[in-house]
Amino acid sequence: MPSKRVFDIIPPKDRKEIAPSARPQKKPIFSVKPALPSKPVVRINKKALWWPVLTILALICLVGASYFLIKPKAEIAIWPKKSPLIVKTQVLVGKDIAGETKTQECSSSREFTATGIKSLSTKASGTIRVYNAYTTTPQTLVANTRFVSDNGKLFRTPQKIIIPGAHYEGSKLIPGELDIVVEAGETGEEYNIGPSTFSLPALAGTSRYTAFYAKSSSSMVNGSKKQTTQVTEGDLASARASLVDIASDNCRKTLQSLLSPEEYIINEEALRSEIVEINPLAKTGQEVDKFTFNIKAKATALVFKKSDLEDFAKTYIASKVPEGKQLDNGSVAINYLPKDVDLTKGKIVLSVDISAEIYQTIDENSIKEAARSQRPEEVTVSLKRFPEIDKFQLRLWPFWANKSPFEIEGIAVKLRLD
Repeated sequence: MPSKRVFDIIPPKDRKEIAPSARPQKKPIFSVKPALPSKPVVRINKKALWWPVLTILALICLVGASYFLIKPKAEIAIWPKKSPLIVKTQVLVGKDIAGETKTQECSSSREFTATGIKSLSTKASGTIRVYNAYTTTPQTLVANTRFVSDNGKLFRTPQKIIIPGAHYEGSKLIPGELDIVVEAGETGEEYNIGPSTFSLPALAGTSRYTAFYAKSSSSMVNGSKKQTTQVTEGDLASARASLVDIASDNCRKTLQSLLSPEEYIINEEALRSEIVEINPLAKTGQEVDKFTFNIKAKATALVFKKSDLEDFAKTYIASKVPEGKQLDNGSVAINYLPKDVDLTKGKIVLSVDISAEIYQTIDENSIKEAARSQRPEEVTVSLKRFPEIDKFQLRLWPFWANKSPFEIEGIAVKLRLD
């Protein structure tokens, strides 16, 4: 049995006394370290880096698949060559198209100035007592015998009078007397005189001048001289003439304003007015400065709808389009003039000019056949061979398409008339 050898872990020559202080110290169970500023930790998710890559790859695949799977389409807008077409005809409103009679009543009133001058001058009058101190026999005074007041105002007797004769009472002569009415020789307020003594100028220079005289015990009254305005026949006639024109014109305009020009056509030749009532609020000789005149007018019009004339024109000119041609309905234009108007019968004859544009019928299949599976420049060459085409516009879809589709079902032809 072999002998066992025992080796020390530390060779003797390397052994050193391990000082107690050199021995490792045990770490305390709890220790406090000073707080250090924390740094953000960035963690990269490697899986997230694949999503953009996968998305781009998917789009590339989708675009590639679309290039081969999506069928191209083409749209060709065609503007045809147009030529004018003009036709003339007559339209009878009330037969070819419907006519309607419209009426409107209107009242017009206006104030006018009276121009007549009327004199309201009057003569003063009153009672005087005439004395006969000349003879015992009655004395006759003819009509219009003059009496002059002591202030020189002349008055006259309107009729013949007889003044009683004087009589005696003893040796005293008592004059005969008579109360009569006299009137001033002229108009005016200056003859409204107070009580006066009157003489008879016809007896001047005779012995009877002082024996025949008169006295008034009250004033003369009602003497005046003034002028007022009054209505004359000329005033009424002038007012009527001017208001008739105004009332008729206003009534026609009122009726026209009630009819929409977008719906109805109304011609001056088919519009009339008449006066149905005249009412002057004054009479000839009436003393007023102003007077009012009233008139009632009635307007009548034969009208027709604009749409009816347009429909007739389109139908009529469409019947005149040559074979193989088409009508551009949006180009129809109408000019008309009233040729004959009869409001009583409710008829109007219109002379109508109708114009429009026409174009050759477009064969869409021929255009599609000419444009199929061609590049844009080739389509241009092909379509220029069609004389009925004025211009055209080609659009391809999708955006990467560089030629029109082979299938004619993928080609759309749109007619443009603008």
